[in-house]
Amino acid sequence: MSKISVITPPDKLYNKAYSFVLIYPNDDIKQQLQNLIADWDCAINVYLYEEEAVDWLLDIVQSADAVILNLDDSDTEVRDLASYLVSLPNVFWLTKGEISVYNKLSVNRIYNLDTIGGTVEKKQ
Repeated sequence: MSKISVITPPDKLYNKAYSFVLIYPNDDIKQQLQNLIADWDCAINVYLYEEEAVDWLLDIVQSADAVILNLDDSDTEVRDLASYLVSLPNVFWLTKGEISVYNKLSVNRIYNLDTIGGTVEKKQ
């Protein structure tokens, strides 16, 4: 069992734990993350962005190992930043929309967190 720290704005942890950022996650995304990390035996930081704190978000995204961006439930500020966020290599994005210009910026579109299971590497 891993030690999981859940962090919200304006807090930050400066440690060597594997860090996920969840941007406007729904309950399904949270459950999928829980299933993904269930067998991990390392420290994990889970940053939750569910309120407006754009400066904090931009800072956290830079240092995170994996970012999960739920475009469908994001507020207008995050949608304004979405093209930048999607272009980052550590950002995996979800949308139910069929046609998305973000496909031109990133191949990291996912349909569920099972997709990133082989992509994210847990720290030993």
